[in-house]
Amino acid sequence: MRWLDRLLRRNPPAGTDTPARYAVIDTETSGLDVARDRLLTIGAVGVRDGRVETADAFYAVLRQPAPTVGEDILIHRVGTGEQAGGEDPAAALAAFERWCDGRWAVGFHAGFDRRMIERTLRAHGHAAPPLRGWIDLAVVAPLLLPARQGPGGKAPVSLDDWLASFGIDDCERHHALGDAQATAQLLLPVLQAAQARGLGDPAALCAESEAALKLRSMR
Repeated sequence: MRWLDRLLRRNPPAGTDTPARYAVIDTETSGLDVARDRLLTIGAVGVRDGRVETADAFYAVLRQPAPTVGEDILIHRVGTGEQAGGEDPAAALAAFERWCDGRWAVGFHAGFDRRMIERTLRAHGHAAPPLRGWIDLAVVAPLLLPARQGPGGKAPVSLDDWLASFGIDDCERHHALGDAQATAQLLLPVLQAAQARGLGDPAALCAESEAALKLRSMR
């Protein structure tokens, strides 16, 4: 993929230094109902030492016994043929568990992806993946980069807003692996800002994410 080649050549922001291992994760699903909709694809990419490790990536399409049809395909873009010909879900999920290997998980609005992945894992007899914690950039990025401006000079809210504010435009959006790659690019300046504020330890960053999410849920 051309966008993948360009991503591999991109240098990280100067001064980024994080030896921790991150798994930046995204999914495509049949809808937005965590209780009823199905997990279609998982995309993930590794980040280490302030670099997006493009070669250290995971992607799987989970085979669906009854592929989704209709307008939702226009959103997730996983066609019926791809769904029917996907990997055995149990095998794909086991491979994903092995790939996670004790990393810190990162996502944008990560709670949805986390719940979908964990529910699907349970349905196939697996435990939660061996991740050390989840960091949600949707809440962490505004805390660490409060002066950042998105399109029109407004504070960025969506992932597209944040990507535009940093000029990140070489990833394939609305594809689980492409969105994971884009989120990984956003993670780099967030880690740089965290380091400057004394939050270089991923456990501290994870705690900030969890505290911010808890506060938001209480409003």
